[in-house]
Amino acid sequence: MYNTIYIYMKFIIAGCARNCEEYIELVFKNIKKICKIIDVRQIIIAYDDSDDKTLLELNKQKKEINVEIKILINKDPLTSYRTQNICNARNKLLEEIHAFQPTIDKFIMMDFDDVCSKPINIDILKEGLMLDKDCVTFNNKNYYDFWALSIDGYQFSAWHFSEPNRYLKLLRLYLLKKISETKENFIECESAFNGFGIYKLKSFKNCKYQSLMDYDYYCKDKINYIISTFNMKIMKEDPYDCEHRIFHLKAKKLNNAKVVIFKQHLFPEYVGPHTSFY
Repeated sequence: MYNTIYIYMKFIIAGCARNCEEYIELVFKNIKKICKIIDVRQIIIAYDDSDDKTLLELNKQKKEINVEIKILINKDPLTSYRTQNICNARNKLLEEIHAFQPTIDKFIMMDFDDVCSKPINIDILKEGLMLDKDCVTFNNKNYYDFWALSIDGYQFSAWHFSEPNRYLKLLRLYLLKKISETKENFIECESAFNGFGIYKLKSFKNCKYQSLMDYDYYCKDKINYIISTFNMKIMKEDPYDCEHRIFHLKAKKLNNAKVVIFKQHLFPEYVGPHTSFY
């Protein structure tokens, strides 16, 4: 029986899967816990050709859960840019999700690799579900996803500045300071993901993921602040950015979407390859 606070909400869980065979069973253990507290109408997974048995594991899970699982098998060639491949996969998921309108209220976008493989804290998830925000993401003791994070003056991609590691250290310290000093149980930002996000479907109408850089979505004053304050230069050689950033910035621009980071930890401390840039 669903908790009464969620009884009128209907969800879809979505995510991308490639070369994550070893984590699929653990991720689905968490998904099964989630399905016990909310009404999940479908689980949609975008699958890209893998070097392991990811697809086999996904099909195995279809037989072990009482929620319909739809696997979108990509038959198009992959590009040489990882973020573009993930962007393409997420947009295919969005097409499927929007096809459920108006019967779906929210969707959960989650990673199917090691990020969401440790035991989920269902009590924290319940608290996050109670927040009346358009996008709710979660903190971690070892917050890793600075690739997707835009907050206050730190709106621009670290990897498009001349000193990305120094920028990342500054951003990390700023995030820790803001979390510790904010009295509310969440902090507002312009973009965040960290492996798991809860989205109001209507708040992301006419929005798609985009990995190609588009400077029109960035505040020039914020970029100039970083340049002048920390003596950095913009490097325009790389045309790709995190696919989440413009997705969130576009939702804010078009639909006035509110994106937040819930301060509590949904998963245990993350230790894995996504922190390799530290």
